[in-house]
Amino acid sequence: MLDFSKQIIRIEQKLAQARNTDTDFRVFGASSHNYQINQPLQIKDIRAFEEKYSVLLPRCYQAFLLNIGNGGNSYQDSGAGPFYGIYPLGRNINELIHSNPEVFLKEKCILHPKLTEEDWDDLNKFMDDENISDEDYYKEVAKIYSGILPIGFQGCSALHAIVLNGTHKGKVINVDKDGSKPNFTFENNFLDWYERWLDEIISGHLIKAPTSWFGYGRKDEE
Repeated sequence: MLDFSKQIIRIEQKLAQARNTDTDFRVFGASSHNYQINQPLQIKDIRAFEEKYSVLLPRCYQAFLLNIGNGGNSYQDSGAGPFYGIYPLGRNINELIHSNPEVFLKEKCILHPKLTEEDWDDLNKFMDDENISDEDYYKEVAKIYSGILPIGFQGCSALHAIVLNGTHKGKVINVDKDGSKPNFTFENNFLDWYERWLDEIISGHLIKAPTSWFGYGRKDEE
């Protein structure tokens, strides 16, 4: 069983440091969430969500919700995090799957980091069927985004989500609701992704380049 206690302590410290570094809220989205986050959940809240949707939340994400916090004062009551922050648990679960998301959250995630443009086009070939019914259309969309929980808004049609099951459970994905191929983030899990965001604020990287979209590239590659 993974122990995230040391990382949680680091993140708590770095969140305060990021707040003190970006005092003018120059990082994209910071003026919305103000680096604020509400009180953590209790384990009973986690278990209630898991029972309702028949899922097991990734332990890294649980650790965040139980120790750092849940929600805040940003868009859709999001708490401090990349872009406009991290949704409170259970908010906007139907953002990718509009009908019966409770059915598809527990299904296997079919997306993966090595997905090619050709693979993506193949998954979306149903869109070329002019005779497809609305019901069948949304079922096909739901299959693509099964096993993925939306966790935050990036602006326009973009959001970040977390994989709920399978080999890549706990990884964060950047998703474009307009249909571009999803982009897996580099880190192995949610906490590593969140901590890198804080590191890039503290280093000044995201302050100097406020228009760069965190998570789509790495500082050392720029």
